[in-house]
Formats: sequence, structure tokens, C-alpha cells
Amino acid sequence: MKNIIALITDFGTRGQHYVAAMKAVILNLSPSVTIIDISHNISPYSIIEASYILKTTYKHFPKTTVFIVVVDPGVGSSRKIIALKTKSNYFFIGPDNGIFPNTFNITEISDCVNIQNEEYFNTPISPTFHGRDIMAPIGASIAKFKNFPLSDLGPKIAFTSLIKLQISFKIDQENRSIESSIQYIDSFGNVTTTIPMNGNKIRDSDLTLKEELKISIFINHNKYEGIFASHFSSVPKDSILFLVGSTGFLEVSINQGNAAKKLGFKVGDIITIRL
Repeated sequence: MKNIIALITDFGTRGQHYVAAMKAVILNLSPSVTIIDISHNISPYSIIEASYILKTTYKHFPKTTVFIVVVDPGVGSSRKIIALKTKSNYFFIGPDNGIFPNTFNITEISDCVNIQNEEYFNTPISPTFHGRDIMAPIGASIAKFKNFPLSDLGPKIAFTSLIKLQISFKIDQENRSIESSIQYIDSFGNVTTTIPMNGNKIRDSDLTLKEELKISIFINHNKYEGIFASHFSSVPKDSILFLVGSTGFLEVSINQGNAAKKLGFKVGDIITIRL
């Protein structure tokens, strides 16, 4: 099986040369590795988007894949750079800024270290580009050597000590109300909430959404209404609908329209849904 390194950054289209520099460092250290671009279009500094993209994609990759996440508004500061290994044998490298605690449950983590060993770094180290000079060479080393011991990179730290991302997901079953954060908006304007679904049932609750159920959504003193549906064309064009997205979260959409633009939603907003 080929070793794989997968990249997530907020570098955007005008930062492709930054991505290329990271790839160059990786390939110099591990020429046979396969590099996959998950996304370089995370909104600038959006930790919540990066975490959403990571947690909804990594399990589709082969085991032993190394994921490098460079969404790092604290680059050059005293914030930690973390390396993780899961019990399912995936590896992750990125800043300690909330990305990883929102991606994993503590029961999934087998190793967590604070990267400090400069022997593995690309020097000289730029204080503004740790993705190239620290994360890329670390990822290449992990991908190159089987059973790479993360303890070589730095001291072990408790996963529970990592910075937590402030997002909302609260259920009031008695009033059939859910408070949620918006964690992602795609190019069509479909809005992904933090409400996890098991089929048509809200995970860890007794609330089930039935086809054509009327749902109200509240944000900034505004109220909108739509229905729960299995697919976009279940409702007339320009109508609001709620559906289970392909990543397993409840989404707010408009059939052939841009829900985020029309409703004024943005990533990080807190909304309330009533069934």
C-alpha cells in the first residue's frame, strides 16, 4: 500500500505556491509518498470549517494516512503543534487551536504529543510558515517509516488538555428544540449544522424527523420555515428544506437557491430549530 499524506489548508487560490512548497519538502524527504489535496479553500482562519472537513473525510482514506491541517491563525506564537495517532491507525498533524477535539472523541486517540524535536524540522524555520518547515517534514517522516514512534517528536500530552472549539449543540427534547452552530456552507449555499443524524433520527435523542415535517428555524430574531425532505426536488423551487446531508449532519437548503445568502447565515452563527 502506498503511503498517503492528505492536506487541508486555508491558503486559497493565491496561496498555491505555499501548497507547492509544502509538497516539495514532503517529496524531498519521502519521494514515493502520494499527496492528496482535500481542500485549500477553507475560509481564512476558519477553525470550525477545517475541523468539519477533517472529521467528515478522514475515515474514507486508507489506514496509516497522514493528515496535515494548516489552518493556523496563531502561527509563530507559543501555541503548540500537535501530532496524533488514532486507534484506527490514522495520523494527524496541526496546531493546537480546537481542530482536533472537535474532530475526535477521546476514546479514539492512542497517542498525542507536543512536537518539539527540531531534528525533524526543515531549517531555517520561518515564524510565518510552520506548515512548510515543521508540519510538512514531520508528516513526511511519519509516512516514510513504518511504526514511526510519535514519542520521538516530543513529550506526550493529554488529549483532554487541548484547546476546545466553541461550538453549540444542545437538545431540549421536551420542547422539541435544538440549538446548533453552523459549521460549514458549501458553494451552493447549503448550510451544515452541528446536528448529527442517524438516518432520520437526531443522534443521542428521541427526536425523529418525518418526511414533510414542518420545521422552524430562528436566528437574530428572524424566523424561517421549511419542511424535512429526503432530497432537494421534494419541495418546489426556491423553497426551504431540511435534509440529512451526505456527511450525516442536518442541513438547511433551498431547492435551486442559496440558503446561506437568502437567510443571512454564516459559519459560526448559532441557530435554534424547533420541530
